[in-house]
Amino acid sequence: MQYAFVLGRVYTLSLAELIAVLEKADPALNLNGDPVKITEASEEVLIVETPAPLKAEVLQKRLGGSIKILQIVDTIKKRPQDSVNFALKHYFRPSTLRKQFLKEYKGKIQIGMSIYLLDPELARRPSPNASEKNPQISIFTEPKRIGMMAKKTLTESGYSVRLVLPEYNSLALASVVVTKNLLLQKGAEICILAGKEVVYTAKTLTVQDFEDYGRRDYQRPARDEKQGMIPPKVAQIMLNLSGAKAGETLLDPFCGIGTMVQEGLLLGYRMLGSDINKQAIKGSEQNLEWFRNRYKIAPGKYHFETADARHIHKLLETQKISSIVSESTLGPIYSTYPKKSEIDTNFSDLQTLYRETFKEFLKILPAGGRIVICIPAYRRGKDEYDTLPSLDWAKDLGYNCIDLISPVLAKKLKFLKLTARNTAIYDRKDQIVAREIAIFQKQ
Repeated sequence: MQYAFVLGRVYTLSLAELIAVLEKADPALNLNGDPVKITEASEEVLIVETPAPLKAEVLQKRLGGSIKILQIVDTIKKRPQDSVNFALKHYFRPSTLRKQFLKEYKGKIQIGMSIYLLDPELARRPSPNASEKNPQISIFTEPKRIGMMAKKTLTESGYSVRLVLPEYNSLALASVVVTKNLLLQKGAEICILAGKEVVYTAKTLTVQDFEDYGRRDYQRPARDEKQGMIPPKVAQIMLNLSGAKAGETLLDPFCGIGTMVQEGLLLGYRMLGSDINKQAIKGSEQNLEWFRNRYKIAPGKYHFETADARHIHKLLETQKISSIVSESTLGPIYSTYPKKSEIDTNFSDLQTLYRETFKEFLKILPAGGRIVICIPAYRRGKDEYDTLPSLDWAKDLGYNCIDLISPVLAKKLKFLKLTARNTAIYDRKDQIVAREIAIFQKQ
């Protein structure tokens, strides 16, 4: 079986999470722990081959970084000079559309059309159909052309069809459009994955539940906008990078208002949260009471304590902790870029804190136990950051720094955005203090 995963905006993290999940044995997903066989990959989409069908709906809920899960239907060869619609001009036959894409549905069929690029160069060159009269014809006209081909085939076969297309200067439908137009219930989203010499056709199986992520983020009773809050999707990615098994106990020693704890519960972990700030713990308890009722979480699956992370082992002597996953304090929040002297001072203070807490974590982590943590990175410009100068302090304490992506795969997938120490950075355009996500493992 071949599946495609539409990657999120920070695609390096999305891909790292996917590999971590797909390579972990999990009967609930039909996964036996074998290495992932990657067929194609780009900034937009990852295609993998699996020995057994995946349980896409269950998998989608576990992935914070994947926007859609698609099933590959066909592979069509194309010449590099051909447009995508030219390669597909004989593809959309009534039997193909009915058998491969459409569910049995009585009424007007809703068809969505999206294109994802395996070859980014396709977006940077004019289409072969361009002319002196129409010099702007490019890949961005292809969704409409291909969509009209499919619609014409169906209408000529007696179907009533409504075609849903991406917005101007876009190639793909957002998950919100797929959901609100009921494409997966009343028809299909047909996806074209376009490479230089091959075109894949695929159908969308699932999309991220954007409404549920919104509830988990914005409808909680306690929020702390001043300190910043890790998005639920990023928390989910970090939890998946921990390698922990369902049912194991994870600790967030800088839990803030409880985002990591709530996301860990949804993934099947038992969660412990602590924070030195009493108000934060109060907010966590309020949020998790709301969350437990909203998502029907069984009692006893989580616990909070007000505690200094530098002395946390005293509270956990009877607990068996599998992994630590946390957004630690990132230091001051800035609206303008700070002076270098301020950054140096922040890094010095935080390195002292990290050294003390990681020394404490040695007392509660088992051998091989992981710490997945956010540390600050100050954005100077596009893809330029000031990061903590060194992670040698962790090695000196007895930790290995784990590559987010294996060096062999990183060398193959040159589009990935990794730091020199094989970590990845999550940020938003309006942020100066970004999150560098790093993984450590107790020796």
